[in-house]
Amino acid sequence: MPATVEKTSGDADKHSSDITSVLFHNDHVFSAGGDGKVKVWSKELGLIKELTPHEAYIYAMAIDSTGRLYTSSCDGTIKCLTNPVSSDECKELLKCNDEIECLFVDRKDNLYSGDDKGIITMWIDQRIKYKFNVVEQVRSMAIQNNIIYSIRDNDLTVTEIIEGSASGRFMTKASIPGRYPVKLCGSFTEDGEYSNVAILTRDGLGITMIKNSRKDQYPVMWTKEHAHNMIINAMSSSGEYLYTAGYGGVLKQWSSIDAEQPSLTGEIVVTPEAVCINSVAVGAEKTIVYVGGSDGNLQLVKFA
Repeated sequence: MPATVEKTSGDADKHSSDITSVLFHNDHVFSAGGDGKVKVWSKELGLIKELTPHEAYIYAMAIDSTGRLYTSSCDGTIKCLTNPVSSDECKELLKCNDEIECLFVDRKDNLYSGDDKGIITMWIDQRIKYKFNVVEQVRSMAIQNNIIYSIRDNDLTVTEIIEGSASGRFMTKASIPGRYPVKLCGSFTEDGEYSNVAILTRDGLGITMIKNSRKDQYPVMWTKEHAHNMIINAMSSSGEYLYTAGYGGVLKQWSSIDAEQPSLTGEIVVTPEAVCINSVAVGAEKTIVYVGGSDGNLQLVKFA
């Protein structure tokens, strides 16, 4: 499936450092960067506004269903932009000495943060509810119902929060070799859950697809070795498609991810080889992808 770069942010509008995170929500694109800034774009990549929630490198962003945008930084803070499209209001939720490297918002709009010490914090109504120590640094995570998927360089840890526990008791349910990032993907089950979980192989070049089933103990469905020639840095998904990107500026589209092996259905070199793609986000249509690179540029890619 051929793909084209439809739009690239202008030199005057781009981030002055790496783009570290890209999100799409309600016909707006949000990008965060090493310059401490969050930029709000139209879906056609017209710059709407710029916010500066941090004075240092932004690690991660997450957004809830109401449009509240959360950011974390190497300055040890978590900030909340209450309505970044129409307001400059910014609240500080946390300031600490740890590096909070990833954020995630679940379907109930609960926020989760993960740090370099292996602590995952669950927030409800912007207040700390529980803390879970998964021992290893949390570089990426995903949460569905009471299951936490967290990962660094070696293994995906599947952690179950014990329902009804007032103290936040939890137990490890599975450990699967691989490396970050982790992404919920595939079709929806009857309970409205994603059918699969995707991670990378330990060398960062391949993809491992896991069946999202506690009953079946999270079996590996397939592994695609050497999916890229250079290390994969980012994943996003929508419907039957999984997108992967990273070093070398290559973005790939995969389909048939619920099958025994995926099919490569599209590929494009989005950026110069010296530029690394750090984050990708699927737009309003599942064949439109927004790409953020180490050169500070944001690009809109369309697959046919």
